[in-house]
Amino acid sequence: MLGVKTQTNMKHWKKLLHPQVLKDSLITASIYLSAYEMCRSSIIDKPKSFFSDLSNNEIILNREEYDKEVMSLSKSPLEASLLWFKNMAVITDKDIESFNEARKLRNKLAHDLPTFISTPGHEINSEEFHKLTSVTHKVGVWWVLNYELSIDPSYNGEEIKIGTILMIQMMMDIAYGNEPEEGYYYKLVIEKHDS
Repeated sequence: MLGVKTQTNMKHWKKLLHPQVLKDSLITASIYLSAYEMCRSSIIDKPKSFFSDLSNNEIILNREEYDKEVMSLSKSPLEASLLWFKNMAVITDKDIESFNEARKLRNKLAHDLPTFISTPGHEINSEEFHKLTSVTHKVGVWWVLNYELSIDPSYNGEEIKIGTILMIQMMMDIAYGNEPEEGYYYKLVIEKHDS
């Protein structure tokens, strides 16, 4: 009979060495890390854009105003941006807490990936993705309605789709083989580009 330690070690080996489980774990971790960075950039870039002007086809950040309105809220550009959106009544403290939980998971994944690919019970579930994308979606919808539409008021009431969220969904569909047909997104982009 195997000892408890041997049984535990065997569970780790099974998770690590099972081809499909390992593949799925690596794909999920990769998508989560990529999704986090995309969401993070989206949240940080919007206030920067808000406090920028276009001059001679060059975007110039009004550093003084940006520092006063955004960076005065926190030394971290991400935290400062989240707080700025909270002050604009776009997100809540609970949203910031959710995003911070997503950031903690990102840090654990980035710094301890072997635990996630070899230790039973250390998986990323859809709830983790939801924490990450829900805040980004709120910010994105508000941004479109309150900033982009003031520049181009052609909105006709359709559902607003956020580019960052669409890109994450496409990455997941492609990586997990959930496209309507293999190569669907690739073909769609190529056809639109070539036409």
